[in-house]
Amino acid sequence: MTDFNSAGCVLPHPEFHWHIVVSGGEVLCSHQGPLHRVLPVQIPAAHQFSEQGISDSHYLGEWRGGACGVHHLPMKVDIPGCEWRGLRSLLGAVDESLFFLVGRATQVVNWDLDHQYCGRCGVQTIYHSRDRARVCEHCSLAVYPRISPCVIMLVTRGDQCLLARHARHRKALHTALAGFIEPGENAEQALAREVYEEVGLETGAARYVGSQSWPFPGQLMIGYLVEATGGTLVPDKEEISEARWYNRSQVPEDIPPVETLSGQLIRTFIEMD
Repeated sequence: MTDFNSAGCVLPHPEFHWHIVVSGGEVLCSHQGPLHRVLPVQIPAAHQFSEQGISDSHYLGEWRGGACGVHHLPMKVDIPGCEWRGLRSLLGAVDESLFFLVGRATQVVNWDLDHQYCGRCGVQTIYHSRDRARVCEHCSLAVYPRISPCVIMLVTRGDQCLLARHARHRKALHTALAGFIEPGENAEQALAREVYEEVGLETGAARYVGSQSWPFPGQLMIGYLVEATGGTLVPDKEEISEARWYNRSQVPEDIPPVETLSGQLIRTFIEMD
């Protein structure tokens, strides 16, 4: 049994036994972490917030047998004994299951904030009576939390793997290639296209390794190992600043952590016979 069982509904929700507080894209953390048994009493009531001091609350599911909810504050406030932290800073700092629970919380808050008004006709939306969705009563548009599917792939060549540095990352690690699945593509087609576009290589059959929720801001990563079959290694300098082949015994130390799917792909390859 896992620590967390998810829920797809918004209302009604039970009384929360666990609380996550989010504001301005950051998470309120105490010395015990981002999960609170009770809401910090220092959260101000009334004036600029709602009657309870919380603007919006959402049921996330069951955590260790108790209902867990996320609360959004429209502005960050200083709370003694707590600090506001970015979600990425929690990766590897808290248990994996807790990290993805907090990631779920931030994605639900972002969905709610982004769809207060209908994107088709501009009318204010309301909550669906059963599903986690915001609905426009004027034109019947229903908007559910959106997940963007991505492929992430470690290209191999015998005892070597291709590791790249991404041009847009300030502290670029040696990592696997990745990209979004385009409309009309399946995952394998997206994999072949992304590898060719980013580094000029052709690929063969792909071996599925696993998937991972990636809440930056809302991806589902689908991971593969895939053998290079042709082409010439030419990195696309707009997306890839550097790409090189590394023997499995000489992989550089600055690879993504094991908590990430990219880190798991690289370590899977290293450990292969």
